[in-house]
Amino acid sequence: MSRATTTAALNRGVGEALRQTGLSVGFAGLIGQDRRSFVISALRGTRTGSLANLTVRAGEGVGGKTLAMGRPASVADYRSARGITRRYDGSVSPEELVSVLSVPVGLPGREPLAVLYLAERTRTDFGTVLAQRLRPVVTALAHELHVEAEVARRTATPPDPGVAVGAAGAEPVLDPGLRAELGDLMATTTDPQVRERLARLLGTGAGAVEDGGRDRTAGPLTPRELDVVRGAADGCSNAEIARRLGLTEGTVKSYMKGAMAKLGAENRVRAGLLARRHGLI
Repeated sequence: MSRATTTAALNRGVGEALRQTGLSVGFAGLIGQDRRSFVISALRGTRTGSLANLTVRAGEGVGGKTLAMGRPASVADYRSARGITRRYDGSVSPEELVSVLSVPVGLPGREPLAVLYLAERTRTDFGTVLAQRLRPVVTALAHELHVEAEVARRTATPPDPGVAVGAAGAEPVLDPGLRAELGDLMATTTDPQVRERLARLLGTGAGAVEDGGRDRTAGPLTPRELDVVRGAADGCSNAEIARRLGLTEGTVKSYMKGAMAKLGAENRVRAGLLARRHGLI
């Protein structure tokens, strides 16, 4: 994967994680091909450069524990925490971090592609509510990284002499299964360069998205659809949005359904996330 592209995706993911959770510090790194380490390349809310380009090895520190076990890890007070190695104290101490959470970023059934950290300089409880707010962000970031990995793999693989090529002779004809998968992945990324590369592979316009063999093009959201999606992005229920806008709950659901269809979102939380990433709200 391109370092610049993935770092940009990680930065967007870290920023969205902080917005959704209300925490102040976040950083992330892409896991290496050997699955034994990652390098922190995206940082938000840090005060020094002590964590930038830090190589974290499996089993070492909070993030290394996540890499080794494939699940979230956290400490309520980093300075007195037991059960983690102290290898990175020299890098963590300048930031004065107290509570630290690390989570693997990956799609279900696949190896994680990155490790995301959230942290605070005061004692913080990373409870169920935080996990629920963070889950859709992590899923969206995992999809985006998977898109970039798949595009890089496809463009780096020489064409098979036995595989038919298109009329221009430049791109292989994709099998239906892979075509559907790439189309689904295209629907989850907002990076214009990634979408353009996927569009070339799929043989479609950049605005069209293949979904199980069907093309769908998102139309513009109406002012009311933007209103309800903005409410969802703020964490409001349909009933709360209805009261805020002076509408019935059924009307809010109708607007939300239309917005979700246009954004290609499977749920209201995802709709809010995509709308923000597109700069619509």
